Order: sequence, then C-alpha cells, then structure tokens
Amino acid sequence: MTNQYRSLVIAIIISSCLIIVGAGHGAVPMMLIEIMAPIAKGLKFSLQLSNNNEDTLAASALFFFIGQLLLFFGTHRMHVITRLIGVIFMWTGLFYQTHNMSNDGGAKFTFATGAPFLFLSIALFSFDVRQNWLQDKTDIEEE
Repeated sequence: MTNQYRSLVIAIIISSCLIIVGAGHGAVPMMLIEIMAPIAKGLKFSLQLSNNNEDTLAASALFFFIGQLLLFFGTHRMHVITRLIGVIFMWTGLFYQTHNMSNDGGAKFTFATGAPFLFLSIALFSFDVRQNWLQDKTDIEEE
C-alpha cells in the first residue's frame, strides 16, 4: 500500500473519531463514546433504530470501533476486502446516528461534523474498488 493510501486511512480514522454526537443535553466526540461505552451504565445497547439517538449510541460506537479496527488491520496487511468491510461498518455507525435527520437537529449536526469522514471514506472506497476491479481485469486478460 502506498503512503497516499495510508495517509488517507489515517485521515479517515481521525475524522471518524472527531464526529460530534449529541448525547443528552451536550455533545460528545465519537472517540469518547467508543472509550466510555463499555463502562457507561446509562447506555443501552440496541440495534433497533428508534427516534431517540441515545438508544443507538452504543451500537453506533461499536460499529465505528469495529470498522476502525478492520480498516487499520486491512491497511497493514494490505487486504482490500478488509478495508472495504471496515468502511461499510463505519458507514453503518454513521447511519445509526443520522437516520432521523428530518426530525432531529442533533442528527443534522452529527451529519455535518461527519461530512469530512464521509467524503474521505467514499474516496478510499472508490480507490479500493477500482484497484480491485483493475486487478481482476488484468488477471483475466493475462490468461
């Protein structure tokens, strides 16, 4: 993997940690939620989408954490599929926090602070899909 891809992956991981989520009457970066979710007693883990973003906060943090790990390991082992699955996990975590944007101003704010992550992850996803597609096409042409 070239340094350009590694720096893009690092930028994605950092930008995903800096997504601001409305929690209660305040706002918290996703990084703190990922760290505090296992020990927080007030967080309920639910995969069911609801109108209250606090109910999906632990699930979203889990999706982001798994995605970041997959992205990190996929970068160092140079596995394109692992990176793609990691990005999809992180997109799922963002969806869990922004699925109620039409009714919730906090979800709009979360989406706005998650825009840099979204743009960077779409770029990595498209680069990886293109690289994988060109590699498969080259293998077919050589036979």
